[in-house]
Amino acid sequence: MRICRFAALALLVVAAACRRSAGPAAPAPVVSLDRALTPASFVANLREAGGGHFHAAAMFRVEAGGQGAGDDAGRPVSPAAVTTTTDLWMSKQGDFRLVESNDRDGGREIVRVGGDVAVALRYGKMVRRAAQDAESDRFLAEALGGPWAAWEMVRRQVEVEDGGQGSLRFKLGGQPAGLPPGFAAVEGLRKWRESVRVQALAGQATLAAGGELPLRFACRASYEAMRDGVSIVGEIDVAASLDEVGRVADIVMPEAETLSPRQRTVLEERALLGGLSAASAASAAGSSR
Repeated sequence: MRICRFAALALLVVAAACRRSAGPAAPAPVVSLDRALTPASFVANLREAGGGHFHAAAMFRVEAGGQGAGDDAGRPVSPAAVTTTTDLWMSKQGDFRLVESNDRDGGREIVRVGGDVAVALRYGKMVRRAAQDAESDRFLAEALGGPWAAWEMVRRQVEVEDGGQGSLRFKLGGQPAGLPPGFAAVEGLRKWRESVRVQALAGQATLAAGGELPLRFACRASYEAMRDGVSIVGEIDVAASLDEVGRVADIVMPEAETLSPRQRTVLEERALLGGLSAASAASAAGSSR
């Protein structure tokens, strides 16, 4: 009996040691995506990894009652869909070059090197001035925000299957669930998102070893919602990739004019400092009001 008690005690000690050595359990795939896609985390982890090249194409479509908003003759006032293409190169030093364009003939280029930033609207002159860290973080978060915008829309109904080695696949789940902490509150102009019901969903993602960076992301979904008492339908199609991690060449400041002291117009300020993707999506969504 004494030998049996000693054996049992030894097994308990070994089991406890195994639990300690195993460490904390890995987060669920959906939680890993929450962390990797959050723009602020994406920016910080990309810097930590030594930069890289991010490319994305994001299409957002929204229409009122299944029909595009139109004039008295039924002609659309503005396009229901906007597609934005983004390329971001970040070097090991944290300098970056951002190029964005959309299919509505809009776009911008932003280059930051050291303490200076140069900004140009599409077809406009490149203007150089002193950089601000806060605005640079905002530029980067906007540039990397396409996957997050899609993920945030479908998160309540998504199910994620783990294919191993960082490969994840999305499928449509059941009834919408609440959003976890870390997502922006659905209030004010965002309140309508609480009524989103995803009708179709497909997508996949690949996370780098450790799960900090999304190397691939694709999400296509259609949805219905209510906004201000009006039924709306929408579609999302976002595809993004991250490559050249830690291998982007040094960013070079382009030729640019020094910023003149004149006051900018409101439209210029919005175009220079606002997110092209967010502004385009908001404009398209506004057509459904």
